[in-house]
Amino acid sequence: MAREWRRLLVAPERLAACAGRLELLGDESHYLRRVLRLRGGEQLALVDGRGRLWTARLELTSAPAGAGRGRDGHRGAVAVLEQPLGQPLQCQPAASPALELAVALPRLDGDVLVRMVCELGIDRFTPLVATRSVALDRSRPQRQQTIIREAVEQCERLWQPQLAQEQDALQYFSNTLPVPQADGARELRLLATTRREGLPSLEDLWVQPDQPVQWIRMAVGPEGGWTDGEEQRAESAGWRPVSLGETILRTSTAAVLAAGWMAAWRRRHGAALSS
Repeated sequence: MAREWRRLLVAPERLAACAGRLELLGDESHYLRRVLRLRGGEQLALVDGRGRLWTARLELTSAPAGAGRGRDGHRGAVAVLEQPLGQPLQCQPAASPALELAVALPRLDGDVLVRMVCELGIDRFTPLVATRSVALDRSRPQRQQTIIREAVEQCERLWQPQLAQEQDALQYFSNTLPVPQADGARELRLLATTRREGLPSLEDLWVQPDQPVQWIRMAVGPEGGWTDGEEQRAESAGWRPVSLGETILRTSTAAVLAAGWMAAWRRRHGAALSS
């Protein structure tokens, strides 16, 4: 049975500069000691969000004489790494093909949506502003980044999803950010839409294994759906319209369903798609 460690996601730059002793920030110390109830000497895992994991021991630091102390007599904490930085306990390559989900965020459930798609395995999340987006659909990058960090720690991912800047949907369809690709590799761009006859279902969609794919991108529209102009712009830029089922789904439901299908699809066919 795999060992369960309480996890803390730490930026690679901080780990590289810590010389084996990571000074914990106030919110990190509070999270480990007050929320997770770790005590001095207990073990935890440090994850850098780039596929690597180290174990560490929690060391509590005492306040000097005359300084203010907390109720437990300690003022801070240090995580002492148990492996050299260059020799992590676990090292996991990035999953391939990479998965991106672009969503015109709904009025409600946006935070829950971001958390769920992170837990399901999305590698990049892009908030969109579509024609039918409402004023309260606007993204909150700092809040979303916090949600992603907490989701990575909770679901025990070793890779932290990227959070892209909010983009206008029309511009996004035309100018999806380029990514490094091997010779012959390509992107698969999928547009979730409704009320169109003859659309292939995402659930049944198959990519031939002799067609290498580096990225699979899925775009989900706002509660009112894409406009004709947005769908036309997307299709002219190589986005393939697909159906998520026979019923009309809320944006949050559609996004989570798409993320789950994409992750399951990668588990089944990833090696063939990216080779």
